[in-house]
Amino acid sequence: MLTACGAWNVSNVELLERLCERAAGAQIGSIDLRRVTALDTVGAWLLERLARGGATRAALTGADGPYGDLLEEVRGLNRAGPIERRSVNPVLQRLDQLGRSSRRLASDSAAFLHMLGAFSAALLGILRHPRSFRLTSTVYQLGRVGWQAVPIMVLITFLIGAIIAQQGIFHFRRFGAESYVVDMVGILVLREIGVLIVAIMVAGRSGSAYTAEIGAMKMREEIDALSTMGLDPVAVLILPRILALVVALPILAFLGSLAALYGGGLRSRLEWGVRGVGLGKR
Repeated sequence: MLTACGAWNVSNVELLERLCERAAGAQIGSIDLRRVTALDTVGAWLLERLARGGATRAALTGADGPYGDLLEEVRGLNRAGPIERRSVNPVLQRLDQLGRSSRRLASDSAAFLHMLGAFSAALLGILRHPRSFRLTSTVYQLGRVGWQAVPIMVLITFLIGAIIAQQGIFHFRRFGAESYVVDMVGILVLREIGVLIVAIMVAGRSGSAYTAEIGAMKMREEIDALSTMGLDPVAVLILPRILALVVALPILAFLGSLAALYGGGLRSRLEWGVRGVGLGKR
């Protein structure tokens, strides 16, 4: 038989855990709690764990009043035995993962098609009734995703153009073809990198902002309030933002490409003295 004494509470949990570890695995018939001066949930759980440690559960004696009620509550917790891990066939596990992935893909595709259909219906409604078009909201969103994004877009594309020119000249100089770096910068920026970088930045900047705004409105039940007032949330929230993106993205791509070309040209001119394009001109 063990005798517990003192305060079995959270302030003494480290000492109590060490004492319980020492007594773990021993055959304990009962635990006397008459000398316990304080008991909380942590202490009651340590006593219950100590009582369950042997082959048979030890009896907790000498606890009356609130302490006894607390021990009875803790005694009924976590009575399930350890979970048995069964070996799973790797083929079946792969098939299960494939099925779950296919189901998620189907769910995401259905949600996307639903949103696309709702947007198309809202756009068709605007074409039928042009007066319902929210011009003020669209212009406001255009200013946010377009005008306010110009500085960061121009700065990043300018730096990317300068980096492309620097790396290109560093390698082309080995072959005496520094002048073709300007051609390389122009082709890369105008055909691929310029539009790609701007699109990625717009998706990261404006897309994340849209997601946060609409998510916060959903949490505050503002979207449900729009539906209650008889307004289409897609026409009010989604349509102006998408139209603003459609208008702003080509403008930003054009300005970003110009900034990248200027950055590449300035870097070539100041660092390496390249002045012309093609045919060995400098």
